[in-house]
Amino acid sequence: MSETNKKHQNSFLIQGTILALAGIIVRIIGMLYRIPLTRIIGDRGNSIYDSAFSAYSIILIISSYSLPVAVSKLIAAKNTKKEFLNADRVFKMSLLYAVVVGLLASVLCYAFAPWLVKVEGGVPVLRVLAPVIFFSAILGTFRGVFQGEGTMVPTSISQIIEQIFNAIVSVLAAYLLVKPYLVNDPQDLLPSRGAMGSTLGTGAGVLGGLAFVLFVYGIYRPTLRKRVKKGQRTEVDSYSMILKMIIWTVTPMVLSATLYNVSPFIDNQMIYRVMLKQGYEQEMIQAMHGIYTGKYLVLVNIPVAIANAVSSAMLPDIAAEKARGNEAAILKKAQMTIKATMIIAIPCTFGLAVLGEPAVHLIFGTSSLYPSLAGQLLLYGSSFVFFFALSTVTNAILQATDYLKLPVIHSAIALVIHTIAAFVLMKFFDMKVWGLMISTILFAMILCILNCISLRKKIGFRLDWKGVFVIPTMASVFMALMCWGCYFVLNYFTNYIVAFIVAFLIGVVVYFVAFFLFDGISEEELSHFPKGQTLVKIAKKVHLIS
Repeated sequence: MSETNKKHQNSFLIQGTILALAGIIVRIIGMLYRIPLTRIIGDRGNSIYDSAFSAYSIILIISSYSLPVAVSKLIAAKNTKKEFLNADRVFKMSLLYAVVVGLLASVLCYAFAPWLVKVEGGVPVLRVLAPVIFFSAILGTFRGVFQGEGTMVPTSISQIIEQIFNAIVSVLAAYLLVKPYLVNDPQDLLPSRGAMGSTLGTGAGVLGGLAFVLFVYGIYRPTLRKRVKKGQRTEVDSYSMILKMIIWTVTPMVLSATLYNVSPFIDNQMIYRVMLKQGYEQEMIQAMHGIYTGKYLVLVNIPVAIANAVSSAMLPDIAAEKARGNEAAILKKAQMTIKATMIIAIPCTFGLAVLGEPAVHLIFGTSSLYPSLAGQLLLYGSSFVFFFALSTVTNAILQATDYLKLPVIHSAIALVIHTIAAFVLMKFFDMKVWGLMISTILFAMILCILNCISLRKKIGFRLDWKGVFVIPTMASVFMALMCWGCYFVLNYFTNYIVAFIVAFLIGVVVYFVAFFLFDGISEEELSHFPKGQTLVKIAKKVHLIS
């Protein structure tokens, strides 16, 4: 491997690791603040919040969610060709696009809230979220600029700041809005007002993240201006051409992301309509749906966040390799990204299955109506982590290699099957939230299969099945057995909290030891990771590699 390729690979891994670590921190903060928040607003409040948030998410995706990825992709490609004037024009037109589309989307979200949310008490929650769309669009543009310049640090720090503001304001606002109704709530206002408090946190988080990226951009701007003043040797693209490039890049990503993320919105609409017609009380539906969205989905999405982070970091680098025409580098980085993702996703799948129930009780407490539902969902539905992590990464690879239409087509096919499956399972088999869980996993499974087939046909990508799937699974099975045995024994002699913590720590150690013993990663692969030589020395010292 040439010295240049090594530098590119190390840069890719370092930036990916930075964004992945930020994703983990953000998810940990998100999980931690959901503990007091769930105790304040309850499962019903979680259901109302999620119903409004899913509608908000769809509008956000359509208006600006894909801007960071699209902007980073275009800027990275322009910088690779030394077209710095064009890169500057991409930023300016992207910002104009964000302002116009973000403002329009915010107004429409506020105006059409009664049609978008049918859940009782959800309309004011969505209207609180409406202005956030405008600021999110601007924030996304600046994040895309930094990612396109090859640094994930501003994006990572802004995400952490955003989540910290979100956590503090969400809990505080929810408590202050709920407090007057803690003793007496004759009009059943507590769940809705608690959900409104949660949404105030979302807005505060976006404003906090935006303030940070504007500050960093102000420092970085003189450097960018100097580079722009030097000009470029190639022809300068017109603003109209740049705008067309943005639209043609954003549109397929928007369609793909919309189809990929619209299922929660459809699920929220469907579960209330179907179960209400079947005679179930709204309070019962809200409780079950709140457990599904506020506990099960929160926990399974923590490891999936790693895949999202790695995918976001991967896209600009692969786009740059695509511009260079370096197909070998694209294939190698894609393989490395999928392997790194599966090293985390597979053990998390098994770990949530065996330790999910004590984790739910420890983190969220016990639900008054359905105390075992969340644990059972994690036991039978932890494969969500595996399939969604893999589908996220393969989606990003297709987008990075300019096959932007394929994820749209695949997501559309998967969405149709998911919707039909969810309706049949709830309507004719009365499976309630279990129907949502099964159909959601089915959605990701179909997407994985279609994406992998397309990657093989279009770029000749072939998965290293042994290294990517078999060895992590073998180590995970061994880990799961140890976790289950340890928890079972310790829970008999101590309480479940001590048993869970000890079993979790033992599981982490056992997995990585087993992974090395099964030759899951070579010395060369390990050396390419950040601080790789240090990791190699540690692994050799404890005899994990020879």
